[in-house]
Amino acid sequence: MENKAVRIKFWGLFNSASSIKFWLTLATLFLTFSLFAQNGSFHGQVTEKENGKLIPVPFANVIIKGTTIGVTTDFDGKYSISIEAGVHSLVVSYVGYVSDTIRNVSINSGESKKLDFTIGKNIKELQSVNITATRVTKTDAAVLMEIKKSDQIVSGVSSEQIGRSQDRDASQVVRRIPGVTIINDRFILIRGLQERYNTVMLHNTYAPSMEADVKSFSFDIIPSSLIDRMLIYKTPSAELPGDFAGGIVKIFTKSIPDENSTSGSYTTSFRQGTTFKPFYSAENGENHWTGFNNGKYDLPASFPNDLRVISDENGENGPLTAVGRSLQNNWVPQVTTANLDQRFSFSKSTKFKAGKIEIGNITALNYSNTKQINEIQRHDYNVYDEINNKSDPIFQFNDQRFVQNIRVGLIHNWAFRFNPHHIIEMKTLFNQNSMSEYVHRTGQAYEFNYFPSNHSFLQLYRGIFSGQLTGKHEFNNENTTIDWVGGYGKSYLNTPDYRRYRSDRDTSTGNATLYVPAGAAAAFFLGRFYSKMEETSKSASLNADHKLRFECFPELVPVISAGVFFENKERYFTARNIGYTRSSTFGFDNNLLDVSIDSLFHPNNINASYGIRIDEQSNPSDSYTASNNLIAPYFTAAVPFGKFKIKAGVRIENNIQELRSATLTNIPVVVYNPVVSVLPSANLSYNLTEKMLLRGAYGMTVNRPEFRELAPFGFYDFNFNLVKKGNENIQTAQIHNFDARWELYPSANEVVSVAGFYKKFINPIETFFVPGGGSGGIKTFTYGNAVEARSLGIEIEARKSFIGLTTIKFLDDLGILFNTSLINSRVNLGEDLRQSQNRPLMGQSPYMINSGLFYNNAKHDLQITLMYNVIGRRLFIIGTDDYPDIYEMPRNLIDLTLSKSIGKYTQIKIGISDLLNQEIILLQDGNGDGKWDRKTDQRIQGFKPGAVISAGVELKF
Repeated sequence: MENKAVRIKFWGLFNSASSIKFWLTLATLFLTFSLFAQNGSFHGQVTEKENGKLIPVPFANVIIKGTTIGVTTDFDGKYSISIEAGVHSLVVSYVGYVSDTIRNVSINSGESKKLDFTIGKNIKELQSVNITATRVTKTDAAVLMEIKKSDQIVSGVSSEQIGRSQDRDASQVVRRIPGVTIINDRFILIRGLQERYNTVMLHNTYAPSMEADVKSFSFDIIPSSLIDRMLIYKTPSAELPGDFAGGIVKIFTKSIPDENSTSGSYTTSFRQGTTFKPFYSAENGENHWTGFNNGKYDLPASFPNDLRVISDENGENGPLTAVGRSLQNNWVPQVTTANLDQRFSFSKSTKFKAGKIEIGNITALNYSNTKQINEIQRHDYNVYDEINNKSDPIFQFNDQRFVQNIRVGLIHNWAFRFNPHHIIEMKTLFNQNSMSEYVHRTGQAYEFNYFPSNHSFLQLYRGIFSGQLTGKHEFNNENTTIDWVGGYGKSYLNTPDYRRYRSDRDTSTGNATLYVPAGAAAAFFLGRFYSKMEETSKSASLNADHKLRFECFPELVPVISAGVFFENKERYFTARNIGYTRSSTFGFDNNLLDVSIDSLFHPNNINASYGIRIDEQSNPSDSYTASNNLIAPYFTAAVPFGKFKIKAGVRIENNIQELRSATLTNIPVVVYNPVVSVLPSANLSYNLTEKMLLRGAYGMTVNRPEFRELAPFGFYDFNFNLVKKGNENIQTAQIHNFDARWELYPSANEVVSVAGFYKKFINPIETFFVPGGGSGGIKTFTYGNAVEARSLGIEIEARKSFIGLTTIKFLDDLGILFNTSLINSRVNLGEDLRQSQNRPLMGQSPYMINSGLFYNNAKHDLQITLMYNVIGRRLFIIGTDDYPDIYEMPRNLIDLTLSKSIGKYTQIKIGISDLLNQEIILLQDGNGDGKWDRKTDQRIQGFKPGAVISAGVELKF
């Protein structure tokens, strides 16, 4: 007993969240300060001589000979490199230049020595060899250079920065960018604007959507290790799509490797509150682990298209009874143990030549299997009782939610470089995701005075394919550039056999009584839901840039650009609602209400006399077909005037949106929206110095309704206990965008910027509560246009390295990242009294903060990253004056990562994400005092997602 007590106490040191945080922090501090030492440093400048003047050479490589320690020069050709005391040789190299070496230079501890290099072009090499230079895009310096030279206001992140964090996928990567927020680890908000106002592109073509309800791209399908860079364009320009207001996200995956390599990685994770706990789920087929639909829950091939045309003659042997018995009796969850999360990846990079053609290939395969358990508290309320100064609750539910996600992804990229001026690339992405969810709901429904024991089994299969064939060609001494792209995308979303049933729990005995409707069925109380969505997109674009040169004005080089973009998008959606009801109102055997759910669905109890029968609840509004055709020519010109540069142009988008469906009573719903949008834009920049510039921009954009927002289809959301329906009368919104930004680039890896923006929305599209809709605590929401809205904000970004500031090695290895956004928005609803007045845009956060502290010790191949993120209170659901708006409250996120290379081929990485594990809270200011008190205001939802501790290893060959 005594030894057992000792073991229990010892395990207690690691078993609590606070203890885990303590030990991880202690280990990090130990590793960090054990490496603290005072070293010497070399610094200086790399230049070339041209016309008798010394010209800085940026991006030259300076390395300590015989080691892997090295740096890249900044915009001014300057460098600083820290090294332990001793005698060293420094080598400088740059493509097309003769390398230079300074040998046997001694350096003492604490000493800083200046060494300048002057290098010259390798004329002999240039004359005898065709040098193929590939522009580096993946480093911090390269991305900052692309941002600096851009004609628009841009933010971005490089694969180099991604590698310093624990980020697994693009959804975690993108939140490091100024003005960006990620919802549910999947959907992006830019400058506080929800996902509908943001456009996502993969390699310059639209990314297919994996969601049936919203315009969105699931960022979590792209592994971070395959991202070359990610750029967010925040101002309009004629060559960019016109359907956005927050920003355009461009994701570029890798295609041409730097060298031949093979790598594989394995990561396992412990999730607080989940791992090693009992895990409830639906029974799954043999191949469930693959993430693909094995057909286990699909309707039988012979299942009738409409049960209402099936007769119930011949009683228990009738055709309707036979159909009811043909579906599986799968209403009881299975219990397993939630094991550690698993993630695997494999990638192979190949680079070779076929004659004079340089060929590159990158192929990557990734797989993940994760589980999560959440204890969620859900509440809803009637109008606040002001007389007694208290809330009037409708229900208080306690949900146990069990979710398993299985993902399989493949990226396959080819590139063919025929010479430095002609390249063709083929990029393909495929991702399959399976999500299974089981929810057990208990609590109390006050209005009907019952204690529910409700259950739901949801299975989603989502898939996406995106393929592009692109080319870029330079002519006329690189004065003329033509690029083109052809794209095809397909996405699908299948929901087979979404089962839900309700029972009433006796609080004294704990026994549950099943609820079986009499008369017409109610599928969301006892029934099954099936849906299928398929969407295909075909796109093509052609763009041409031409530099105009004038002998009398050699420094004046205007660039004119013209092009055209085409896209055809088609969607097919269908759904079936199938419920169960009592076979006979008076002949029903009430004893069946007290049996288990699987006993109720025993074939003998599915009959036409005393048991239950299957009932069709599908409506004509449950299916729709839709298409969108867009043709968009554009013209733009960029003209430099000394330190000034102006780029102006116009884009004309001819868009035709169509949808066909029907109302509940089978009245046809036909949407035909042809809209021609003329979208002017202008971007102005002024270089104050080589490192500092000002930008200003104006542009007009649009925001079109999504297919789901136009469709009359109504869907019951079990988790939030609400119904969401479309509105075929939504109009296209217009947005006027004004921007200004000041930028400073202290070095090739550093930036400081301050930006301001103002946006005016005409007919903004939002989701709002419909008063009087729904019953039994179930509320109805739909889509519509407000009259107008405005958004005003400021963004601040800073990336800073401490290298060279002192002679202390520890500080040389530190760097910081900080960005924040402050935003204010208001909506004008005109005479619409259905919604709450004086509110911000839906999804709007008043502030966002991202910050990071990086420690990178090149000598010991050790990196430590500490990241912090918080978003302000944002509008989650729009209410009315009687039913106040619902807001998501702020929560602080802290992630800590440590990675260490062992030898040339192995890297280990450990980390903890969501270290604080703060609660996700939805709050309603019921008493209207504007204080948003988490203890006294009306809580709509609350749960803790759980901190995640990860450990992984990567092998590179």
